[in-house]
Amino acid sequence: KMDLSLSIALGSSTQIALFMVPFSVFVGWWIGAPMDLNFHVLPATVMLLTTLVVSSTISDGRSNWLEGAMLIASYILIGITFWYV
Repeated sequence: KMDLSLSIALGSSTQIALFMVPFSVFVGWWIGAPMDLNFHVLPATVMLLTTLVVSSTISDGRSNWLEGAMLIASYILIGITFWYV
C-alpha cells in the first residue's frame, strides 16, 4: 500500500504543478501583472536540491528519524530561501 500512497501523492502534486504554473502566467497576463517563468538561480537550485532529497528519501519505501530530519531541514531551507530572496 506504500507504493499506492506514494504514487497518489506524487502524481497529485505533479498534476497541480503542471496546471498552476501556466494558469498563474495566464492570470498574470490577464490582470497586467508581470508573471513570467524567469526564476532566479538560488531558488531554482534550492528546489532542485530538495527534490533530490525527497526522491532519495522515498525511494526505498521506509524511513527513519534521520530521513525525517532531512525532510524537515529541506522544508526550512525552502522557507528561509524564499523569505529572504
